[in-house]
Amino acid sequence: MAAKSSEVSGFYRLSPEERAQFLRDFASLSEEELALLGNAGALSFEFADKMIENVVGGFTLPLGVATNFLINGKEYLVPMALEEPSVVAAASNAAKLARPGGGFTARADEPVMIGQIQLTGIKNMKEAQRGARE
Repeated sequence: MAAKSSEVSGFYRLSPEERAQFLRDFASLSEEELALLGNAGALSFEFADKMIENVVGGFTLPLGVATNFLINGKEYLVPMALEEPSVVAAASNAAKLARPGGGFTARADEPVMIGQIQLTGIKNMKEAQRGARE
């Protein structure tokens, strides 16, 4: 029996059914497991397939809300999509503990971006540079 390899050329070109077949064979998935994987939940498979490459299904997580958040003097409820027990409760409790002291303070540095533009067909570089500065 040949060893399985994750090196797959053109996986994105496969139809959703062919991707599912590949996964079933590669991971020895049962039909039930394959059906669970292919369930995209509220997001249609067709829509998901247009959003990212190599779509094989969707992933649904519970959505909770962490309470008690006071950030920079403003009240917040913080949505959290995760599967780890007690994280939402722990975040809510931490926010409750921070609240009497003014809550949390957040700040961000100004964004720094570098852009490059390629100009072709320039006859007079000095004139083009002057125009770019204005």
